[in-house]
Amino acid sequence: MKYMIILLVMINFSCQSTKGTSEITTKTEPLVFYSKGPCRGKCSVYDLRIYKDGSISYFGIDHVIVKGDLQSKLEDQELKELKAMLKRGEHKNPNFKRVLDWSVTTLRINGEEYRYYPSTVSGFVKELDVKLRKIVHRIIHNPNVQSEEG
Repeated sequence: MKYMIILLVMINFSCQSTKGTSEITTKTEPLVFYSKGPCRGKCSVYDLRIYKDGSISYFGIDHVIVKGDLQSKLEDQELKELKAMLKRGEHKNPNFKRVLDWSVTTLRINGEEYRYYPSTVSGFVKELDVKLRKIVHRIIHNPNVQSEEG
């Protein structure tokens, strides 16, 4: 009987801990994750996360104007346009074949991950890629963006 009570207590705590973890994950899961990977040359390497409330987290890694963390926020209209674009998108995963020395772009939206080269895609993925590059350009050239690096 004693062992049964201990077992029930352990099961109860394990269920509670996984429930809390899933809530944290969904709250912090970005609406869009956009990442530029390295190449053998001087390709820009950075990560961009855009959250459902319009907040932006940029992290410059290598061969970029701004290295480190930047925080910003999309304008309300820009966030509405992005959400509308994500809803109407085709969401066809482009054919991907690794090419030596090309920087891979990773795009994660709606639980789907796309790996591609911007020069080889078209349609929805290309349109979204262009929009996200413009957002990156704007936030790294905007002096009002909050930097978390010294």
